[in-house]
This record gives sequence, C-alpha cells and structure tokens, in this order.
Amino acid sequence: MPAPRSLAITSGKGGVGKSCAALNLALALARRQQRVLLVDADLGLGNLAILLGQSPVRTLEEVLSGRCPIEAAVLEGPEGLVLLPAASQLLPWRPAALTAAGLAPLRSFEAQFDFVLVDTGAGLAPKVLDFAAAADQLLLLTTPEATAIADAYALFKVLLQRRPDLAAGLLVNMAESAAEAAELHEKFGQMVRRFLGAEIDNRGYIPLDRYVREAAKRQIPFALATPPPPAARALSRLAEGLAEERPALAPQGFFAPLWRQFLSSGSPAGPTLGGESA
Repeated sequence: MPAPRSLAITSGKGGVGKSCAALNLALALARRQQRVLLVDADLGLGNLAILLGQSPVRTLEEVLSGRCPIEAAVLEGPEGLVLLPAASQLLPWRPAALTAAGLAPLRSFEAQFDFVLVDTGAGLAPKVLDFAAAADQLLLLTTPEATAIADAYALFKVLLQRRPDLAAGLLVNMAESAAEAAELHEKFGQMVRRFLGAEIDNRGYIPLDRYVREAAKRQIPFALATPPPPAARALSRLAEGLAEERPALAPQGFFAPLWRQFLSSGSPAGPTLGGESA
C-alpha cells in the first residue's frame, strides 16, 4: 500500500500564524495538483474548519477513539482539499481502537493522498510531541519575535530527543524583509548545529502581509485571493519546492507512525484527555 508524505506544521508558541500557514500551504499544494489531506491535530482547540467557514459534525478525536470512521469525519474544502477537523472544545478520548485492525482503514484512507499535512498544537505538551514526531518531515514555524524563536528552539530540541532522525525545516512568518528572515535563519541554524549537533533546512519566509488578517476575519484563505497577496506567493513557492523534491527516505504515511508515538510515549492504550480514564 503506497504511503503519502506527511508533514507536521508546528511551533513553540501560539499566536505565530501556524494554523493559517498550514491551511494556506495545503491549498497551495492542492493547486499544484497534489492530493492533500489536512489534519487539524490541535486537539480541543481546532480552528481549521472555522478558517474555512465550516462547522464539523465529527472530529479527529472521534476517529482516533474509534467512535466513527474517518470517511464520516472529513470535510471537503476548496481546490479538492480534504480536512480532518479537530474539536473546538476539550473532549475526553482514548485511541483504544488503534490496534493493527483499527489502523488498517486509516492507512487505506490516507493512501489515496500525496500529502498529509498535520497542524499540531503549539508548545511542549505530550500530544503536540506525539503528532509532530509522527510525521516524515517537520515544518517549524516561528516569527522574528524573541520569545517565539526561543520557544521554537526548545521544541525542536525536545523533538530531536524523541526523533533524532527527524528531517526539519524552519519557516519564518511575519518577516518585515528578506534580510530579517535570512538573518534569523542563519542564527537559528548556527544554534542548532552548535548546541544540538543537528541541521534544519531553510524553508523560506512569509512576509508581513495585512491581507492575511483580513482573509482570516472573512474566513477566506488568502491562498485563493486574486491577485495573490505576498503571503500567498511565498507559500506557493514553498509548495512548489515540496511538490518537486524527492525525499531521501521513503514516506511512512502518518497514522501508523502516530500510533507508534502513542505507544512509546505512554501506556499501550494511549493518552487521555479531558479526564477520561477508560
């Protein structure tokens, strides 16, 4: 069964535009004839459906706990994008159904896509680490703000401890100039090499763009705007690079590695949210 490429979009702190970037990158890939499944993995705080002006009935939490099939939870978005939404309120769940048998339909479903993009939560919570470490590649998002940079570094350090082989790239959001983004990339890369003994690819930057906020308020992805604003052109270039590159390692998909992360980070039954104990 062919596996799609999985890419986790994550950040060390909230408020850096991660979900907006994930949604619009997914649309930019879809516009390049890539079949994209976008997973909202910000459990209990899902907002990708809101950014698309949709109201989900079933969610990722229900899929992982075996309460509904994935086909019943996904939503159809623009450009053929398929979204697996998360709940916008904290729901108790346990991924008890993710046995080998439970994984089979998830793997079968994801096999029809070229990319699985995963919008994780922010920070160092176990659920963030589980989802981020399960992907083939990591896209670490930060802004030029000092606290965002420090938190991105801390998150990357922890993820490398769990997945030393994790291929990662840094994307700078809300940069005021190419020079500002280039300086951040250089300094961040130096820190990673010196103190972590690792590498992180330069995935470019998204310029500070007033239209981004307006599009979010109107629940219209800026990647669909005509003419495309600067932020959309930046993500289009990133999508082009992702679509054309050939990863050194064969894609593993997302759901089977996710279950392995659940097993390695906690009990065989997986994590519990919202106080559910069984």
